[in-house]
Amino acid sequence: MQYSSAALTVLERRISAGLARLASAGLTRRCPAITERDGVRYRVDGRAVIGLCSNDYLGLADELRPPPAAAGAGGSRLICGDLAGHRDVERMLAALIGSEDAVLFPSGYQLNLGVLPAAITRDDVVCSDALNHASLIDGLRLARAELRILPHLVAPDTIAIPEGDAALWWVTESAFSMDGDIVDIVALRRHLDRGGLAYVDEAHALGLYAGGRGLLGERDVVPSILVGMLGKSFGVAGAFVAASGPVCAWIRSRARSFVFSTGPSPLLVAAIATAIERVRSADGDRRRERLWHAVAHLATRLGVDHAPSPIFPIVIGDNQTTLEIAAAMLERSWHVQPIRPPTVPPGTARLRVTVTAGHDVAMLDAFVDDLQQLLHDARLPLVVSRGLGDPGAIAP
Repeated sequence: MQYSSAALTVLERRISAGLARLASAGLTRRCPAITERDGVRYRVDGRAVIGLCSNDYLGLADELRPPPAAAGAGGSRLICGDLAGHRDVERMLAALIGSEDAVLFPSGYQLNLGVLPAAITRDDVVCSDALNHASLIDGLRLARAELRILPHLVAPDTIAIPEGDAALWWVTESAFSMDGDIVDIVALRRHLDRGGLAYVDEAHALGLYAGGRGLLGERDVVPSILVGMLGKSFGVAGAFVAASGPVCAWIRSRARSFVFSTGPSPLLVAAIATAIERVRSADGDRRRERLWHAVAHLATRLGVDHAPSPIFPIVIGDNQTTLEIAAAMLERSWHVQPIRPPTVPPGTARLRVTVTAGHDVAMLDAFVDDLQQLLHDARLPLVVSRGLGDPGAIAP
C-alpha cells in the first residue's frame, strides 16, 4: 500500500508535535511488557516484580482453565452467532444478580457505549457523577439527552422528576475505579423510591461480596440497569447488563454495539461460566476473606481509618514526580502504574495501588516500607485521598 508522501508528512509532523507536548507534560504512555506471570509475581521489561496494580481482585486470572470450545461465534448474535453457551451464561449472570435477564457484551467499554444511548431518550434528564469512568462519559455523549454533571458523590435529590414519559437518570459507579470510594447507598435508594432511574456500573465491586454479589446486592438495592464487568474479580473478560426482561430485550434490539458486533467467542463464554462457578463457590468465599483481610491490613499500614474497596489512591500531584516515584518503586521490584490526566483530574496524578487475594501481609509491609522511604527521600507526604479533584463537565 502506497501513501501520499505529502499527506504522510503532514500526519507525522502533527503527531510528532502532539507526542512532544505529551512528553513535556509528563503524559507519555506505553504498555509495560509483562511476562512469566504467576499471580501477583511476574516480570516487567525483564525485571522480577510483585504487582499492586491489577484488578484481578480474587486472583483468578491465571487459574481458570475452561473446557475446550469452538473458537469463534461466526457472526452477530442477531444473525447466526447466538449460541447455547451465550444463553446459558446470561442465565447464570442473571441468577448471580437476581435479575430477570442479562445481556453479555465482549467488553465494558463496548457495553456502555451502546446501552446508554439505547436506554436514554433525548427527553430524559441525566445526572452523571463528575468522576465517572470514560466509557460512561462517552456513552452519555452518544445519548444526547440533557446532561448535568454532579459533584463527586452528590445525589440528584434537588432535581425534579420530568413529567410524562421522560425520566431522571442517575448514572454512577458503585465503587469508583480511580478513587476507590463508593456511591451513597442511602441516597441511591431514595432516588429510586421517588421514581428516578439508576444506571450503576459495578465494575470494581462485583464479586467482592458474599456469593459473588456486588455492593448493590450486598445492600439490597436494585437499580434500573446494573452493569457488571468480568475482567476484574472474575479474572476473564467481557461485561453484561442485568435488568428486567423487557429492558434486556430492548438492548438486544437497539444497542448498536450489540447489534453490529460478532458475538463473544465461545472460548471466552466457557471461561466466563467457569469463573462464575468459582466466584460463587466456597473457594470464592475464602478468596474474598483473604482479600478483605489484606485490604484492612494495608489500610492500617497507610494510616487510613476505613477502606471501602481494594483501591488505594496514593496521590502525588505532579505528573513527572509521579512517574519518578513509580520508576523508583519498580527498581525495588514493585509494579505500581502511575495514573495521570486525563484518566484523573489535573493535579491529582497518583499511584493507584490495588490489593488482591494474592497479596499477603509480608508483601504489603515490605511495599509500604519502600514507599514510605521513597516519599521521605523526595520530601513528599504519604497521601491517600479518595474523591480528590473534580474534572467538571463533560467536554463537547
